[in-house]
Amino acid sequence: MKNKSVPDVIGLTVEENKSVPDFARLVGRQRAGEVGAPVFAAAYFLTWQIVRHGVGFAARRSRTDVRPDVAACLALLERPMGNGLCAELIAVLERYQFRGVAGNVPLVLARWLRGAWPLVLRGDIPPPREVLRLQAMGLRPVTALTARACLCRPVLHKADAFAFFVHDLEHAWKFFSCPDLHAGQRAFFARLEVALERGVFASCLEESEFTERFHYLMSDMNTHPEHSRQYLRAILVEHHLRRERKAPAETLSASAERAIEGMMRAVAPG
Repeated sequence: MKNKSVPDVIGLTVEENKSVPDFARLVGRQRAGEVGAPVFAAAYFLTWQIVRHGVGFAARRSRTDVRPDVAACLALLERPMGNGLCAELIAVLERYQFRGVAGNVPLVLARWLRGAWPLVLRGDIPPPREVLRLQAMGLRPVTALTARACLCRPVLHKADAFAFFVHDLEHAWKFFSCPDLHAGQRAFFARLEVALERGVFASCLEESEFTERFHYLMSDMNTHPEHSRQYLRAILVEHHLRRERKAPAETLSASAERAIEGMMRAVAPG
């Protein structure tokens, strides 16, 4: 009997000259309670890697390691929960370098599988306010879109569903990898959420240009909290300059300066 090819095993179709994974079985197993969120995310990642790169989906970090094998990896993804599945997935993710992605991406998945980092699997794109709420709680969402029509189309500012998924994992690394930085980010997001609920930024959010930049701060900026505060001050200054119809090099009115200082106090370290 002829061996099945990678497309046969995964269930690929070709749309717009691109190989597209079929996640229907994986989604069904998740809904049936057979696959937990971190295993689902690891399977999603490995499936995409195999679809994109075939036998070249990964490379050994050490010559003493077993060479990455597509058939063995696919067989692992079919295993039921338990019986050491998480440990074997962690070993794969930590043992190999994966083509086309930063080295910290599989490490995030490994920490998720260990239960070390509290990531939240999403099948949709949460709005900025929801991302802010989660980050204030010390959580970070990871979106894995599975609908066939969405997989190879742009998702917000990313090329496709897999690029968006990887982007979320990169943000998770920035959010969790340093405990002190994580604590600082969480505190900043908590103060920002409270200030938002109090209406501190309500007048500014009437302007679409400010809103777009503010949403970026809320949901797509994982950095040192002081950098976040500097960014907030900068977009507040730009907003008030536009409101006063002034050029970037001009001086704001005293009332605008007071308004900005009041908003900045709302997010100052306590």
